[in-house]
Amino acid sequence: MGIVAHCPNGHRTKVRDHLAGKRVRCPTCEATMRVPAAPVQGGEQRPAGGDAATASAPALPPARFIPLDPAVIATLPRALPFGTARTAAATAAAAAAEREEEAEFILCEAEEVAPPPWHAAIADRPDLTWRIAYPGGEASEPVDAATLQEWLAAGQADGSELVWRADWTEWRPVHEVFPDSFAGA
Repeated sequence: MGIVAHCPNGHRTKVRDHLAGKRVRCPTCEATMRVPAAPVQGGEQRPAGGDAATASAPALPPARFIPLDPAVIATLPRALPFGTARTAAATAAAAAAEREEEAEFILCEAEEVAPPPWHAAIADRPDLTWRIAYPGGEASEPVDAATLQEWLAAGQADGSELVWRADWTEWRPVHEVFPDSFAGA
C-alpha cells in the first residue's frame, strides 16, 4: 500500500510498508527522517513492529457540535477576512510603535548626556596615535585618541596593560598613565 512521509525540509515521499518506524534518507535532499507508523485498513495508524500491546492505544473521542445561545453569539467579535485581520493588526502595531517613538524622542530631547571628559594624557595631544600591549601578547594596531578613550571608559583595561603614544620613546604601564581609571590598582 505505501506510507507517505515528509522530510524536515518538507519533501513528500512515498515509502514501502516494511519501512514503518525506520529512519530513511529523503531522495530529494538526503535529509534523514523517520517513517511514520504504517496505515492499516480503515485509515488507522498502527505502531511500527506490529506490537499488539501498543496497537490498542486509546482513541480520541469524536468531535461534537455545541449549540450556542443567539444572545451569546451577538456578543462575540466578528471575524474579519484573513488579509483584513492581518492588515488591522499591522496597522495597530504600527500606531503603537509610532507612539513609543514619539515618547522616546521627547525623553531624548529632555535629557542631554555630556561625553565623558578626556583623560589628561589623551587631551594633551589628541592628534597622536596610541598602541596597547597586553601582558605576554603583541602590541595592537595603532588606535586614535577617541578609541583609546572609549576603551578606558568601557572598563576593558585591567591595569596590567602597557600603552605607547607616538611621541614617547618607551612603553608605560596603563595604570601610571591613567591613574584616575585605576584608583584601586
